[in-house]
Amino acid sequence: MKWKVQVNLPSDIPVVGVEIIPSVRVINPALEDIPAHSFSFSWHRFLKRIACSVHCDKLATVQCACCARLNLQVEESYHCSTSCFLNEWKNHLERHLCAAETFNTNDVQEARKTRSCGSWSAVDYEDAKRWKQEKEWMRVGSSKYYIPTMDDIGSILRLEYATVDSKGSLFFPISTIETKPVIVAPDSISRCIIQCPLNGQSFNPKGHSSTDLTFSVLSYNILADMYASMGRHSYCPTWALVWEYRRKKLLHEIIQYDADIICLQEVQDVHFENFFKPELTKCGYSVMYKKKTQPIYSKGQSTIDGCATFYRHKLFKEIMKYELEFGKTASKLVEALEPHLRKDSYRLFKDNVALVAILETLNNERTHDCFQSRICVANTHIFANIDCPDVKLFQVVKLVTGLEKIVDCQIPLLICGDFNSLPSSDPHRFIVTGRCDPISNGVEDPCGIFNHLKLCHSIPLVSAYASFSVTLGVEEQQKKMNTEANEPQFTNFTPWFSGTLDYIFYTADSLRVEGLLELVDRESLGAGIPSTLWPSDHIALMANFRLKPPTRFKRCSQPPPLDPWQIGSK
Repeated sequence: MKWKVQVNLPSDIPVVGVEIIPSVRVINPALEDIPAHSFSFSWHRFLKRIACSVHCDKLATVQCACCARLNLQVEESYHCSTSCFLNEWKNHLERHLCAAETFNTNDVQEARKTRSCGSWSAVDYEDAKRWKQEKEWMRVGSSKYYIPTMDDIGSILRLEYATVDSKGSLFFPISTIETKPVIVAPDSISRCIIQCPLNGQSFNPKGHSSTDLTFSVLSYNILADMYASMGRHSYCPTWALVWEYRRKKLLHEIIQYDADIICLQEVQDVHFENFFKPELTKCGYSVMYKKKTQPIYSKGQSTIDGCATFYRHKLFKEIMKYELEFGKTASKLVEALEPHLRKDSYRLFKDNVALVAILETLNNERTHDCFQSRICVANTHIFANIDCPDVKLFQVVKLVTGLEKIVDCQIPLLICGDFNSLPSSDPHRFIVTGRCDPISNGVEDPCGIFNHLKLCHSIPLVSAYASFSVTLGVEEQQKKMNTEANEPQFTNFTPWFSGTLDYIFYTADSLRVEGLLELVDRESLGAGIPSTLWPSDHIALMANFRLKPPTRFKRCSQPPPLDPWQIGSK
């Protein structure tokens, strides 16, 4: 048989509580007919853990290479750290000298080389396997997947797999894969909400009415697995990049924030359906999702990501939903271009999307005294390529132009997402000032689209995190702000880039910021994120809002538009 089966683990270091999902691939270079077959799996735990020879309660991370070469008792060669090894070096030397005396004449030269060795190396788990006995393996699972438990800490796991026919006969000999010792993941980092009282004043309950609605909004680019698997994050340990590890961290972080509205970007469709949707539904959220329009090939299959919005179903109900595909909005614009400019118009047809929802407050124990109101929440992920500033601006302008028609119906607005645009860039300037002049700013316009865009709007939009700049008593947070742009110093942090790309914008005439999720300092992130502590290359943003009563803005007097972008609503 020329066909074969290849099984790989996502990482050779298992983590307690993180599901191990092997990838199974049938390789058939000769394109021969493959008979009907199935797979069987069996997981085993090695009972003897590799412990430090000095500190028995700690796991070994360093092995004395000299002891291994001299065939000394292997258990005594392991140490929990390099400092532990160095402290025991004199004892090691004595054992090396004694062992050298027992060498045969032919081995003396090798012994002389070895006994003066002063180097050390990472634990050689192949050596560790040589002193394991078959009877020390215990079966712990019989399915394809396995979730390590606390009983597995420090133990090596073995996966045995076989390919069998319909009668249970083996096609190939039973194969095995062994891991390194199971570890425990570090605890997640906690971030708290920093209160932002108006004009820096302390909170005064007399200044608020029981009819004021308060709610919180979270925006988070979670780093799709399809992008985390492209080799861009070599600074992060492989086991911390595995999706099963990151999704657990992400869910814990998201639930910990306890936001009323959650806007996520870079959510793969299968991860939305199989993980986020069921998990957050159990937590009391209603869900909606809009995937991008062009899938990519990743890990041997076609996959796609998109934007997901979640809201508490006890607090809000959905009134209207719009799904904006920026590629579709480009069609009419391209038709209006001069024929000689259309040849470059392909650059406008990107697969980015926006998910826009109009929510209405429900009458319940939390809102029974509140006036009924509607809120528009836009969740988007703008095109990333830094060489296409015209495309970024086009997408942002198209989004805001449609949202302006919704705001004209006196509906408060929130725009959340990854805009892939730095503070003071044209897209950012357009949103917060209501206008921009890209030509004067030196932005190239290869398709001549700027003359066809409405580069102004009347929505009083403000960035939520700008509130830190005008709040007293938050000096630590202000140190983490870009004071010129009134934005965080960064929301995306890698070894090759650090800057703010993510925002929460709101209509200042109808909403007021009362609290913000604290910012992060660079030192706490190490070389970059994702990392063992941070599951994405972006940090989450979150804001607490108070909806101003209708006396400060007109109550909604007309229904929202059915199709503000004139592309067909859903």
